[in-house]
Amino acid sequence: AVAARAHAMTGDREHALKAVAEAERTAARLSPQQQTDTWFGYPAQKHHVHLSQALTHLGETRRAYEAQRAALRLTRSPSVMTRALVTIDEAMCRAHDGDREEAARIATRAYGSLPAPYRTGLTRTRATALYRSLPHDCPGRDGLADLLTTGA
Repeated sequence: AVAARAHAMTGDREHALKAVAEAERTAARLSPQQQTDTWFGYPAQKHHVHLSQALTHLGETRRAYEAQRAALRLTRSPSVMTRALVTIDEAMCRAHDGDREEAARIATRAYGSLPAPYRTGLTRTRATALYRSLPHDCPGRDGLADLLTTGA
């Protein structure tokens, strides 16, 4: 699923979709021991997190929503950053599907719920990407802008 995400982020739809299919086939064949969260394992949670972003970038929102639900179900509670990233993926899907106001609301809530030290790097980049994709007159966009600007 990591390869699918990389292809999707570079705009290579064909290879991304092939990589998604291969990742799903591979994940289905893994034994429980191979799915453990160790250096050598590939846990289902990580698989769904990567699929979420790949499918989100591809605009495959129905499948992305499924991956997001699975990722959130499998993510342990203290993992606030992972939960926020998956939720921002959901917001991107909502925007893609035309529900931009809801997208702004979801992203603002997800990003705003993060402790200040987590509002940098990847979470900030993804929230900013969503913000920039929203029309200037989108309800809720200003709230996300304020949060990105002030961090409060």
